[in-house]
Amino acid sequence: MSGPWRAFSAQEEERKRTVSDKVLIRRLYNYVKPFKKNLIIAIIAIILSSLTGLMAPYMHKIAIDQIIQTGELINFLWWIPLFAIVVLCNFLFQHIQIFQMRIIGENVVSAIRDEIMEKLQFISLRYFSESEIGRIISRPINDANNLRIFLRMGFTSILVDTSSILGAFIIMFMLDLELALIALSFVPLAIIIVWILGKYSRRAYRKTLSTLAGLTARMQEDISGIKIIQSFVQEERAKKRFDETQEENVKANKNALLVSSLYQPVVIMVRIIGTIIILWHGSVFVANGAITVGTLVAFIEYQFAYFMPLIDLVNVSDQYNSAMAAVERLFDLIDAKIEVVDPPPEIAVELK
Repeated sequence: MSGPWRAFSAQEEERKRTVSDKVLIRRLYNYVKPFKKNLIIAIIAIILSSLTGLMAPYMHKIAIDQIIQTGELINFLWWIPLFAIVVLCNFLFQHIQIFQMRIIGENVVSAIRDEIMEKLQFISLRYFSESEIGRIISRPINDANNLRIFLRMGFTSILVDTSSILGAFIIMFMLDLELALIALSFVPLAIIIVWILGKYSRRAYRKTLSTLAGLTARMQEDISGIKIIQSFVQEERAKKRFDETQEENVKANKNALLVSSLYQPVVIMVRIIGTIIILWHGSVFVANGAITVGTLVAFIEYQFAYFMPLIDLVNVSDQYNSAMAAVERLFDLIDAKIEVVDPPPEIAVELK
């Protein structure tokens, strides 16, 4: 069947999506606006957390070049307390950003669920009779929870990792231009590979959500109709249908994991190659007196400082793709057309 009320059939969930992420994020931001203060505090904490995190490698450079190599170990008396303050500040800012983003995540999902439940009060009865209730329930529960997880953790990781990567590049260019260009040369390769895999990942995660909704629908229908199933001795048939639905969900999750499992090994391999290249050229620069040993050590740490966030971004991309797929499905429900619109209260009273 088809129609404006038929938004939760299996065929409808399998259709190709055309809504861009930009449109979805813009609509999602409308739910974040009431908590703009929390968002600003979180962003400030994220920036400060990234800055304090990036100070550590530079302080290691100072310790090697100005304390260890010079033999003036007495300078550790000021270096150690300063390093401890940087680490504690980094911990504090991380706590603030996580707390604020979790407040935003919980309230945004709550607002979306409220809007969904309000919409369900006005959708025509035929909508429910011709749709699978389990698929309807899956959206404000399973899909909303995927969005909740992303807003609480994934979105924070994206902001932190992006600022860390940019900050690491800026400091590396300040330390040595030529070595920084060498370190930057192989990053585009990792980004291109991640982008290509991301296209397949998005499609795979939409399939997992669709099959999960089907599994929820199957369980809801079988449990609510268990008396009829037992009365007509249809237990084996119900079990077979459930097993088929569950197998489809397992297969979809395996396909999604197959794509996501390729991310991290690829990025780690590029990082290993990059480390070898930096060590080779850096050793030549140290031998020629172009840079100090402390600078080379700092470069290796900063290379780790931007590749680890890059790996984290790769992992978070799974959450992002899953969240965007979930947001599409949530807005499908919110945008479902009402077949019969009730008259205003004053007109309804007059009709009586």
